[in-house]
Amino acid sequence: MQITNVTCPTSKYSTKCPYEMTPQGICVHNTANDASAMSEVSYMIGNNNKVSFHVAIDNERVVTGIPFNRNTWHCGDGGSGKGNRTQISIEICYSKSGGERFDEAENLATCYIAYLLKQYGWGIEKVTKHQDYNGKYCPHRTLDYGWERFLNKIREQLGLQAQPVEEKDYSGGSDEEVRKYVNGSTIENIYADTSLTKKIGYLNPREECDCFGIFNNRPMVRYIVTGTSNYKIGFAKWLGGVK
Repeated sequence: MQITNVTCPTSKYSTKCPYEMTPQGICVHNTANDASAMSEVSYMIGNNNKVSFHVAIDNERVVTGIPFNRNTWHCGDGGSGKGNRTQISIEICYSKSGGERFDEAENLATCYIAYLLKQYGWGIEKVTKHQDYNGKYCPHRTLDYGWERFLNKIREQLGLQAQPVEEKDYSGGSDEEVRKYVNGSTIENIYADTSLTKKIGYLNPREECDCFGIFNNRPMVRYIVTGTSNYKIGFAKWLGGVK
């Protein structure tokens, strides 16, 4: 496992990690884009946004950016939130497009998380997700594939027994909670099929609508046809819009 340490300048501490921290657990995120771990950390350290994380992991390496004895702004739960103030934040790369690169990045992340659990003497219960702190659907692709499945990969690294993964029966329809879909800054085409071969409409920039689940890595959305009061249901391409 290749670990590369990139040092955040102390001049950026007041923005990126202003508080001392004693780690109490690990919080997992997906980056929702397709940049490498080194690019993610370099961009995070280089800008002046109050957004930060400790570690990014891609399919080749683990890159640390902020020391674990400093907090990071990653959970959206405020200046005194448990996520922001107590958790080692880990970003898994290549989650926008998914595929083999993401699968390999996720596997490397489970190795590194197991390493941290052993280092701190923690159990698997110390591994949490961004969603646990402010409700955001993150780590989105890891959640799409199954959170318990992800934890079982860590258990395997630790030599622990895997837990049963619940198999849902959708033969009578989906029982997923309806979520929100928020479009990005450009028009998003909507298609009749998950292969995205038949366009049936579009979402305007920043338009919001209902999302009924993820099918073949495509969000199923219900949107209002522009200029009417009629609804249509179709599939969007961008998973990052699911909240």
